Amino acid sequence: MFKKALIIGAISSIASFSLTAEEAALSYTYVGVGYETGDIADIDTSGFGIYGSKALNDSFFLVGSYLSIESDDQFTDGFVTDDIEATGFNIGIGFHTPINPTVDFVSTLSYSDVEVEFADESEDGNGYIIAAGVRAMPSDVLELSAFIDYADIEDGSETGYSFAARYFTTPDISLGLGYGSSDDFDAITFDIRFDL
Repeated sequence: MFKKALIIGAISSIASFSLTAEEAALSYTYVGVGYETGDIADIDTSGFGIYGSKALNDSFFLVGSYLSIESDDQFTDGFVTDDIEATGFNIGIGFHTPINPTVDFVSTLSYSDVEVEFADESEDGNGYIIAAGVRAMPSDVLELSAFIDYADIEDGSETGYSFAARYFTTPDISLGLGYGSSDDFDAITFDIRFDL
């Protein structure tokens, strides 16, 4: 059960990372890199990820992200002491439409896959994530967002939420700060994004 909680939490972490990264200047074609720190199933974790999006037309876009995190502490199981590592990716399609000139409704459907490793053992998990939320541009240099997501992972599920703010240093470069949470995970993300 502990490994299952780690897998569900790691998938929720990846979902939160890509949703937080998904916001900026209402552009849907970009790449970025970020740092995440938080806890999954009461284990402190940190790591780095990359993400991107490609607009297909005025309403649809593709999204993807990769995140690698590890526990801040080492754990002992029998005679083995090691840290816990989790790597995973998220790939999906999204839809957006304006609510008004400064607010977009955004939804995504993604497939996510995670591998959790401890010593010589590993456990895989995968599932689907549905997310919906809004992005708002109260000014030319500030974007705010809020999302809810539902993850269906093998024989478990989890509902979470995320909030983020993004500051544009130039029209094509922005810095983001986000927070995501669900039953088994909480995380803060910092990222830099480049619009293409």
